[in-house]
Amino acid sequence: MLVIGIMGIVVVLMAIQFKSIKPEYGIMISVVGCTFIFLYSLVRVKEIVEMVERLAGITSVSREYIKIILKITGVTFISEIASDIAKDCGYQAVANQVQIFGKLSVLVISFPVFTELISSIGKLLS
Repeated sequence: MLVIGIMGIVVVLMAIQFKSIKPEYGIMISVVGCTFIFLYSLVRVKEIVEMVERLAGITSVSREYIKIILKITGVTFISEIASDIAKDCGYQAVANQVQIFGKLSVLVISFPVFTELISSIGKLLS
């Protein structure tokens, strides 16, 4: 965490410094910094996936549901990062559209879970 915090501060300071010289340099530094931080965090995602798979093996939760949860988490992170980059570049409308698309994607990905939930409720009520 300390490495990411320091890297974030360095990227911000560099982006601010270059933004006064040429604004596009500040934006590019910000995007590259975000990309490196995201790639660094992918190592942690692998650990999380392994832990979730172990938990799924212990419990009776279907692996399909675990896959859905991981997909939803990935879509959420990617849409949030893309939205934040668009906001930093001054494109608020694009950022909002990315967020809406991310939310709709989460809804579509989660349909199998909702279907199973409604089916289970129907079985309990009859």
